[in-house]
Amino acid sequence: MFKRTRIAIMSILIVSSFPTGRASAGAAEENLPDRTTAGFVEKLYRVDCGHSLANDESVWTPGENAGKSIEFSSTCWLIEHKNQWVLWDTGVPQSTLNDPKGWSTLPRLIVYHLDKTITGQLADLGLKINDITYVVLSHTHGDHIGNVGLFPNSKIVMQRAEHKWIYSPDGANNNVNQLKALARKLMGKPKDLQLVDGDTDLLGDGSITLVSTPGHTPGSQSLLVHLKNSGFILLSGDVVHLADNFEKKIVPSLNTDNAASIASMDKVRRMMATYHAKLFINHDKAQTDMLKLLPAFYD
Repeated sequence: MFKRTRIAIMSILIVSSFPTGRASAGAAEENLPDRTTAGFVEKLYRVDCGHSLANDESVWTPGENAGKSIEFSSTCWLIEHKNQWVLWDTGVPQSTLNDPKGWSTLPRLIVYHLDKTITGQLADLGLKINDITYVVLSHTHGDHIGNVGLFPNSKIVMQRAEHKWIYSPDGANNNVNQLKALARKLMGKPKDLQLVDGDTDLLGDGSITLVSTPGHTPGSQSLLVHLKNSGFILLSGDVVHLADNFEKKIVPSLNTDNAASIASMDKVRRMMATYHAKLFINHDKAQTDMLKLLPAFYD
């Protein structure tokens, strides 16, 4: 399966009060930046935020691979722009470090392990917790927000629809209900919570754009980052988990909205064409293993 995924990956690789960017000609229906005038960030670092083993791949590939185990990566990203630092997701709780039992969002399905702490990796760059200006959350599943509480003085940025969803009444899917309950616990009550609505230019210059990609959860988002040498890079969030899923439009069973999931994948495809963007898939371990890791960076 990983061999097929690697082949697919190679083919892929050849807002609230924030100001909003001007839409490009290729994405008129969305509030996205003009590719010819968008600003640049200086550096993009991959942060190791854990890895996991799931016991039934078919949860992510319905109708295929029932009962097969699969290993996922968990990736966070750190962005440097002028005097500001932006952290994309916070990963598995760092209290999990070197715990042989691991940690889980859904214990019957998946177990996460952590080899490095997020604070330790920041320290490798000479950074402290209070140096992080923004913590931007792709969505509220526990493996993405496990360390939000470590950043009490950062601006915590997420989609308004996501925040509303985790406080909404439970539905029929008990796994989803568990994920929402865990999200409320891990999120706590940030003192500087900034809720955005749809595509949002984070810094006002088109260099970092929050891209609304609902479906995995109601308020899921991806991130478009513009670099001088590397060009545009799309950080997937969980709009897709595996390159095969992206190519075949396969929607995991835990997603809250199938139609929205497909629409979001289509939006990402359009953006990849418009911006000539590379797509970095958060949980696809085959791809992640090929990407630069902090202290190396993309510029």
